[in-house]
Amino acid sequence: SRKPKTSIFDAYIKKPLTEEEKAQEALFEHAKAQCSNAAQKAVVTAVRAEYHLSNGRAELAAKYFAMCPAALEPFSDTAIRLALPKLGVDDPRSYGGSIKARDSLVATNVPLITYLADKMRVGKINDDRMTCTMIGAWLTELYLHERGERRASAPLMEPSVAASAAVSEDGALLAQFLNNNVNNMDAKTIMKILTSHDVGAHECALYAAKSGDIATAVNAALSVGAHDTSGAYEALGILGGSPFELAEPLYYRHASTLLSRAPGGAVDGFLTRYAEGLSPSRLLPSIMNYEQRRAAQARERRLSGTGEEKVGLDERKETHAVGGLELRLNRTMILTTASFVEDEKAAIRYLEGVINQGCRISAVFSYLISLYAKLIDEEPLLKFLTVHVPGTSAWNNATSKSAAIRNEAYSLSGPLDMSAALRTVLASGRHYRSAIKLYMGFGMRQQAVELALKVDPSLARELAQESVELEERKRLWLMIAKNAASDSTSRGGKDVVSRVVSVLKDCGPDVLSIEDVLPFLPDFAQIDQIKDEICEALTSYSSRIEGFLREMSECDHTCDNLRSEIARLKSRQVRVKTNARCAITNKLVLKDGEPFYVFPSGYVILASALKKEVMPYLNEKQRSRVLELEEELKAAPESEPSREKLQTELDGLIAAECPLTGTVMIESIDRGFDKSDEIDNLFGPLNIERAEV
Repeated sequence: SRKPKTSIFDAYIKKPLTEEEKAQEALFEHAKAQCSNAAQKAVVTAVRAEYHLSNGRAELAAKYFAMCPAALEPFSDTAIRLALPKLGVDDPRSYGGSIKARDSLVATNVPLITYLADKMRVGKINDDRMTCTMIGAWLTELYLHERGERRASAPLMEPSVAASAAVSEDGALLAQFLNNNVNNMDAKTIMKILTSHDVGAHECALYAAKSGDIATAVNAALSVGAHDTSGAYEALGILGGSPFELAEPLYYRHASTLLSRAPGGAVDGFLTRYAEGLSPSRLLPSIMNYEQRRAAQARERRLSGTGEEKVGLDERKETHAVGGLELRLNRTMILTTASFVEDEKAAIRYLEGVINQGCRISAVFSYLISLYAKLIDEEPLLKFLTVHVPGTSAWNNATSKSAAIRNEAYSLSGPLDMSAALRTVLASGRHYRSAIKLYMGFGMRQQAVELALKVDPSLARELAQESVELEERKRLWLMIAKNAASDSTSRGGKDVVSRVVSVLKDCGPDVLSIEDVLPFLPDFAQIDQIKDEICEALTSYSSRIEGFLREMSECDHTCDNLRSEIARLKSRQVRVKTNARCAITNKLVLKDGEPFYVFPSGYVILASALKKEVMPYLNEKQRSRVLELEEELKAAPESEPSREKLQTELDGLIAAECPLTGTVMIESIDRGFDKSDEIDNLFGPLNIERAEV
């Protein structure tokens, strides 16, 4: 077996110097000390480099060559001298005819790498980006070439800890070189070099994260693993470790590929980045693509299994509308992906995840409902609707208010479009319990009961029992009783009476009685089966009749009292003294001949003052009517018969009650004094005498 080569990345290890070499080194140091300028020192350095090269110390010679100025050791000439032997070009002039020099240059590219690295360091100091880009690209090629040689020769080497450590160190030093010089090299050029050497996606990601060009790294990862899932997982790792601003457009661009090759990992990555702003609406077309292809493959398997004629799916295009968003899916694109991994829970898991994290996009809710509807198990759909469909009480509260609030009732379900969800569930031809839940969310209890009667009659009875309106409950229970009778008839007419009677017992006597369900019973039935119900109905009728009689007696007594009160009021007299004053203005009521009102409370108030006091507390319609009545009274002659009727109506509006003891006084308790004369009247002497009733 061949012995392992010395690692090209090992630091230069000085070999023991002979006495002659020590003497020569002393001469070089002495000569350098005797130099009086930089040019002389450069000549000494160049000679020193040639000496070490001729003695096989190529790496040390390369360091001295890098210290020489370009006029003395041109970059191109020196680089060619160090590169030609390794390329197989045997030019004695490049190594001075020394066998040791040739062997050291043929064995490895370390001397050239050492020389270029020192030159690149000088370029970085001088901020020479062009030089750094050129030398950096060359160094990257050399690093990768040497690493490739090491890996190619690895199977021929004896396994050892040192050999494996050297291989690991190769990768670490390459990554260190790329990271240290990322700002001094052209990122696209370096990425092209890395991908041309089939570098792993992880190494590309390390450099791409530093350079900011992760698009190339993702493309490289997906192209390397085009026929398996490894590339997709590498790409997801690159995107997950990159800044969101750079990774976001790449998520949208490669979502279909990531889902088709690694659906579980893609969903995890999407959910992780949702909190940072990854949009579900922009990922939704890719998710639909994935589901369409999964369904197409399942259909293909069924067709191939049954031997039926296959439809040309490769040329089919479909249009889907989800939550008002129209998405066109090209079936050709769906079916021609290189690899595909089926995961029936991937799309549902992603949509559930973003909704749990707070997503309120209607299209996401609608598409999730459509996926639930395709499942055989109804439990996920029913559980989802239980959380997101509003209760019947909330709907009733919203719809019982004004028209504006009633329009807002349709937004009680939030982003869930219940109309679209109901159409989707009904179109599936199953999951009727979910449809019933949606009907109840709309407040359509009657439709929910009708559907429940076809699926689960016991559920229909529960829904009817939950109704709070008596008329609605009666209507629903009649529907249930009719269904029970018709269902029994379809079974040969057996147990019709017993089924209808069971409905009566469930709903209670306050909702239905035997007379309500008599039309549903057969023409001939034994009285024994409904004897108890008939007795209960008769007892109920008797109780109701007695109640009506009591009410009639109470009404008669009340009418008698009212008649007595009216008769007493007709004979009531009021005495007003000649010096009586208005309770509001303190004016004599008999002085100017102005009409006045006397209230049962004993207060006397002038008509004008009463109107002024009462008008602010009337509504708009009443105030308008007062003004109309006054105009009509002015226009009507004194002998007009209708004048008394108009005056009576006016009195009813402004003199319905005493303003000082009635509701007007209560409503004006917080009103301030607007005029000073009111304050004077309040604190001045008031000689108000009440009338004698």
